[in-house]
Amino acid sequence: MSPLLYRFVSSLAALVLPLWLRRRAAQGKEDPARLGERFGRTDADRPPGQLIWLHGASVGETQMLRPLIDRLLETKGRHVLVTSGTKTSAELLAKQLPARAIHQYLPADTPHATARFMAYWRPDLMVLAESEIWPNLIWTAQRSGAKLALINARMNAKSVAGWRKRQKLAESVFGAFDTILAADRSTADALASIAMRDVPDVGSLKLDASALSFDAEAAESIRAQLRGKAWLAASTHEAEENAIHRIRAQIEAPVIWVPRHPARGPAIAAATGLPLRSRGERASADGYIMDTLGEMGLALAASEVCVMGGSFDESLLGHNPLEAARAGVPVLTGPHRLSFKPLYDDMLQSNAVMAVDEMTAPAHIRAGLDGTLSDMAARASEFAAKQSGALDRTVAELEALL
Repeated sequence: MSPLLYRFVSSLAALVLPLWLRRRAAQGKEDPARLGERFGRTDADRPPGQLIWLHGASVGETQMLRPLIDRLLETKGRHVLVTSGTKTSAELLAKQLPARAIHQYLPADTPHATARFMAYWRPDLMVLAESEIWPNLIWTAQRSGAKLALINARMNAKSVAGWRKRQKLAESVFGAFDTILAADRSTADALASIAMRDVPDVGSLKLDASALSFDAEAAESIRAQLRGKAWLAASTHEAEENAIHRIRAQIEAPVIWVPRHPARGPAIAAATGLPLRSRGERASADGYIMDTLGEMGLALAASEVCVMGGSFDESLLGHNPLEAARAGVPVLTGPHRLSFKPLYDDMLQSNAVMAVDEMTAPAHIRAGLDGTLSDMAARASEFAAKQSGALDRTVAELEALL
């Protein structure tokens, strides 16, 4: 696909965009009051002075950006615009963003929506995270005179193969960036060959983070309500819920269940009879569904062992285990973890995490509950502490652009 063809196809897509967005809003996937933002329209004021625009796809990416936002805002008079594409991320950011930071939904990648967005916000620097590659946005930002950066870039083999089939488009898109910072060596090498430019591997921002915060009194209260040591089913997806149900049936211990998408909470409650935190209910002796935003630190603090979701169905690609590792909780992962394969390979080699499947998980959860996996948790915590430096290197590169 050439750049010209992409612009033509995306212009045609704009004709059905209103209908598509209204349908998504009816399904609860869009905020009806903010649909205008998808067309580049807004009621928010553009702040004066220097504005840095950062974009992350959803919760995981925007949470990764939070330390970077804080660092960039250390310069007085500077403002940050944060965009994302999901309601969940918008709701969480509304609670978390500091002063001088604004959230908007990402405009659709059509020529008119991106032009309207860019003309209004006029960012000095556009920063895209991971694999969020939107050609019209990138070209529009380039024409506006803004600096462009792709940070924490991550690509799997399928994405790399897809871009190589569209070499003209790839050269036009990746050639627009003033800097590209890869999260790992394989992505750096792949992007260098696609974009025909040097791409440094500065490390992953997702690996360079502090331990999640939590309310100690709330953690103790949940532990008391559970009346027994609990295991955590963390960031689970609908596709693997049946597997978690089957694992739970073999364990005589309470479960703290944190669905990746909080909207799954009521369905899990209906299937299990467990209380829902979003309804203000207290934990029971059988467990607790924590279908709330920003409380993974609390869930980890109330648990003895973590079963990492996103890994028990072949349609899933795994989740980052380092949040649990930093909390000192032993981590078990299912067999599907392609998105974090290098990280898991290193941790498995260091005996800092355990790979299980649906059949073997119950026995290892019991081992975590009785403290047998404490040495593994200590190795994981030590491993996580060594994953640092990416934030400092990323900040230095972005400040150089500014």
